[in-house]
Amino acid sequence: MSDHFLVVIPADPQAALPEVADTLRDALARIAGTNEARVKRYGKLQFIDCGEAFEVIACPFCGGDITIEQWHEWMDEDWHGEDGFHLHRHETPCCQRDTNLNALTYTPHQGFARWFVSARNVGRGPLSQDEVAVLEKVAGIPLRAIVQMY
Repeated sequence: MSDHFLVVIPADPQAALPEVADTLRDALARIAGTNEARVKRYGKLQFIDCGEAFEVIACPFCGGDITIEQWHEWMDEDWHGEDGFHLHRHETPCCQRDTNLNALTYTPHQGFARWFVSARNVGRGPLSQDEVAVLEKVAGIPLRAIVQMY
């Protein structure tokens, strides 16, 4: 049986963990209907994935497919070991526009962050826009919602 988690990361991958991180964790736990929630701080930029649900990656400009091979190449270029990821500029193969790994359109949502807050998903669906708005008010910053399945 897979484990499912509701996760929020900052929309700005460089954003620092807010001082209200524990309050944000508790708010996410209430929304998720669980007592199993946590805050994870990396100290360096990491890829926060969706796990087994990973489907496609697309260009944020034209919607063209970004192949897994191209994405892996960019991930390798952007990985700096102990320093984590650096979000370098990459030219999209479809429309030749500059973007970075965090700006790509991931289905389902994924992204880069120095921290995340997660709660076990106990059979409910993903966070709604209204629920994300509530969590953004608590955090004081824009957030991106991710559903993880492992």
